Amino acid sequence: MRRRSRIAAGVIAVLSTSAALAAPKGEAAPDIDKLLARFRASPGVFARFREEKHLAMLEAPLVNEGTIHFAPPAKLARHTEKPLASTLLIDGDRLQFGDANGAETLDLASNPMVRPFVDSFMMVLTGNRAGLERLFAMKFAPTGTGKGDAAGWRLALTPRVAPMNKVIKDIVIEGAGISIRQMEIHESSGDWSRTVFSDIDVNHRYSPAEQAKIFRLPGK
Repeated sequence: MRRRSRIAAGVIAVLSTSAALAAPKGEAAPDIDKLLARFRASPGVFARFREEKHLAMLEAPLVNEGTIHFAPPAKLARHTEKPLASTLLIDGDRLQFGDANGAETLDLASNPMVRPFVDSFMMVLTGNRAGLERLFAMKFAPTGTGKGDAAGWRLALTPRVAPMNKVIKDIVIEGAGISIRQMEIHESSGDWSRTVFSDIDVNHRYSPAEQAKIFRLPGK
């Protein structure tokens, strides 16, 4: 049970930092097809994140800070730096999680509980609209704020399939023009998280040396 809860928590954390990163600069606010096309065109993503987790049992939110990395077609790393160091890696069908308490590995191909969570944000990063529509009801709309390159927009994703629809109420991504500002995940329990991004590079090409350094657990 402890192993499953650690991995599930890590997957939800990655979901809150992964789906709202890749939108190249210099274009007006996109429609959903253009936005997903930009994800597909990105050679790689780097960003810093600040995540606030609002839990019903706590008066103050839990705050995590670190970096997120994505190298197409299927490598993703979230390195949390503060307040405690941890790493979650996804490479194809393998998920790894490591922190001060040790490391764990999960075969996603044989785990129907975790697989839909992983597929959902990997489909966003790779611009897979058909896959997203299978997992989510999607609503994309302007917010009515700003004009031209500063026009605001909002993308809401509501899970369609179990077990995700039992855990996640919705995922909301907000941006202005081509700038994605933040992402929120609302859980069915009432808990929710907000992630704000900075230092975003959506044209990062990870060299073999970088990949060997970044897409691994510490100490490996």
